Amino acid sequence: MSETLVESLPPRAVPEQFVTELEATDAIQQAIAVRGYNVERDGETIALATQLLVNVRGKYILGLHLSNGEWRVVFDTRDNLELAQEGARAAYKAAHDALYERAPSDAEIDWETTPRFWNPPQ
Repeated sequence: MSETLVESLPPRAVPEQFVTELEATDAIQQAIAVRGYNVERDGETIALATQLLVNVRGKYILGLHLSNGEWRVVFDTRDNLELAQEGARAAYKAAHDALYERAPSDAEIDWETTPRFWNPPQ
């Protein structure tokens, strides 16, 4: 599923509406736009995501990062089986840590969505 999901993403930053539509599919329990930037089009501000967190229904959590026009899986709970025993919060924290490591500089990020329990790694 992760390879199919990544291949289905367009080779560019995606708008919030795309993330909402992704979450509406049966296979996806939750899709979150984690970081991105804003563009102005016709006097309207459009938020575009360059990092996504995707919870594949009842199976695993993916952290996806856009780099050079290609979406890449930078975190997959299937590669971190010990997190399954620690619970969902630990998995979400680890996914956000992995995305943060690859985030562009603050100058390139206009917005960020992270859970209250997450803090950037020291």
